[in-house]
Amino acid sequence: MAVLGLCPPLAWAQISSFSPNAENDIIYSITVPAESASAGTGPILFQIQAPTTYQWVGLGQGSRMAGANIFLLYTAASSQNVTLSPRVGMGHVMPKYNAEDQITLLAGSGVQNGIMTANVRCETCRAAPSSTSSWIFAYKKGSSLNSDSVSEEISIHDSCGVTNVDLSNAISTSANPFLSYDASSKATASSDDSGAGNDMLLAHGFIMGIAFVLLFPSFALANTLPIRNVATRIHAPLQVFTMLLAVAGMGLGIKLGIDNNNINDVHPILGLVVMSILILFQPALGLLQHLHFRQTGGKSPFAYMHRWLGRGMIILGIITGGLGLRLAGIGSPDTPVGAVIAYSVIAGVMALFYVMVQMFQAMQRRGQSTREYNDARKRSAPTISMALQEMRHHNTHDPDST
Repeated sequence: MAVLGLCPPLAWAQISSFSPNAENDIIYSITVPAESASAGTGPILFQIQAPTTYQWVGLGQGSRMAGANIFLLYTAASSQNVTLSPRVGMGHVMPKYNAEDQITLLAGSGVQNGIMTANVRCETCRAAPSSTSSWIFAYKKGSSLNSDSVSEEISIHDSCGVTNVDLSNAISTSANPFLSYDASSKATASSDDSGAGNDMLLAHGFIMGIAFVLLFPSFALANTLPIRNVATRIHAPLQVFTMLLAVAGMGLGIKLGIDNNNINDVHPILGLVVMSILILFQPALGLLQHLHFRQTGGKSPFAYMHRWLGRGMIILGIITGGLGLRLAGIGSPDTPVGAVIAYSVIAGVMALFYVMVQMFQAMQRRGQSTREYNDARKRSAPTISMALQEMRHHNTHDPDST
């Protein structure tokens, strides 16, 4: 018994492994050290494996990108080594390097037979071992980064997802349980969950783009149509419809800003300013001008304020849309460069069309004023001529004139 007591206990490990649904050559494995399980909290061990055909592969602790502890794996400058970069998620932008994360690359990490491997002990990745933990993942295919920099610039992911790991069934007594672990035979598929957030992002961009680039300026030009009561019959109802559409888009934008922790970015701030001004002032100014017109048949200062405020907010809204494309990540699958070019071209064409219609209207009004002036002169010319003749006749026969 004494001899047996001198023998160290056998190490054992329960490891939970999963792969993205569409990419089973990427494997993420997670386990909790036994001391963390006993204490109810503590460090976590995880492994990331992927072929070098991936530019980078990421694993993060959290249910969404914003605020998550993210770990990016890519090839180092040496062909046999890897770089593990700890970062903090910022939403739909590149995660930033986090120098406060305490991580250790364990033995077995590196590149072998075209496979990148990172065996990691994370001191700051704390989770309750008795509960289910949420993890996000992402990856980008492409040429190797070959960089030793932990703050290396990366391209937007090809795909991403989220999964839940039951840590109560993932406990290890080994300091490095991955040395003899065959992850490929144990990994389960994890469904990609990138659709919901991306669909909301696309819906927000599409709604606001349509509203500010096409509908608001088009329905503003509706006032130039030669239709009786065009302002109340066409212009106002269509602009109210567009306003409601923009409010729906704003709601999606606020949800995205909160979920991705970027509500303080210039895009959502400027967007909220534009929408607040439109909602609070634009309909009121239009109504005041309409009431004035019904009483006097003319324009009031409200008309000019309504017109120029609307134009200014449309311009700011289009600029805000461009800032939104930047925030979403130009060049990403959801924001391809072609979409940015299309947005810019359509906005430019619409602006040119708007200016041309306004110039044509101004020329028409000037021509009409000139014609009315000339007609007035023609009508008044005979009257003036007759008055002069009467004055000459009177002077000729006036006895006091001699």
